[in-house]
Amino acid sequence: MELDATAALVMAWASPLYDGGRTRDFFDALNLSKGEDLIRRCDEVCPWYGEVILNRKHQISRLVGRELARSPEPCRVVIPAAGMSPLALEVLEEYPDCVTDVVEIDISGMEEKHALYEQVAPDLAGRIACVRADITAPSLARYGGREPVILVVEGVSYYIGREELGGMISSFCSGNGKNVVVVEYLAPCQMVAPRRRSIPRSVFGSIREACGLAPFSVYTPGRMASVIRDAGGRVDAHYSMAAMERARCGENHFFRSEEDGWIWCTKGRI
Repeated sequence: MELDATAALVMAWASPLYDGGRTRDFFDALNLSKGEDLIRRCDEVCPWYGEVILNRKHQISRLVGRELARSPEPCRVVIPAAGMSPLALEVLEEYPDCVTDVVEIDISGMEEKHALYEQVAPDLAGRIACVRADITAPSLARYGGREPVILVVEGVSYYIGREELGGMISSFCSGNGKNVVVVEYLAPCQMVAPRRRSIPRSVFGSIREACGLAPFSVYTPGRMASVIRDAGGRVDAHYSMAAMERARCGENHFFRSEEDGWIWCTKGRI
């Protein structure tokens, strides 16, 4: 299955996570050739940039797993702008009794992705819905259910505005805080140490140039908290890239302070 340049870039960086089993079978079925030039350009800027993606994905998987394990009943996991990430396989394999089903939503590629799930994990594919839809449409609310929902907003907050992000989150607001949102986002350059600012500026600039994208949306943790509150929720915790690296590696190698990173993650209840 051939991926566009941006999707190929992210999956290439994330590849060490898929070191065996069915997630590796899934990854091996992907064609990343369209991303080769973009990967080369980004590696020239920062040869260790893959650490950002590994930390981010590990943190999201960790937070989702923690919520699944502590929930008093099985949850539905909803992933807007799911792309080609095999997170659905990860949660279903690791927490089979804690997940009712996984709903992945994106504007394209969903039919092909589900066919790939059927190929590599036929026993789990029936519990994964790959839906082709506009993630900013009000109809997104239909994918909420009676069971608790864990909403995973990864790799998409950059591309949509504040109102669209807030609308997406509010679509899954339960009114009593039984649902969870995990959202990852890009911080403004003022939050990043001056010596590090050229890295996200150049990497995201290369992505914009390659894909013809508009300027990216950025958030401080406080602004993200405001988005979640306006959507009817409350914030539990914010995580810097330094905290994510420490959780994954046990110590800090590349991100020794909050200002060394430019990606944050926030978990809240909605």
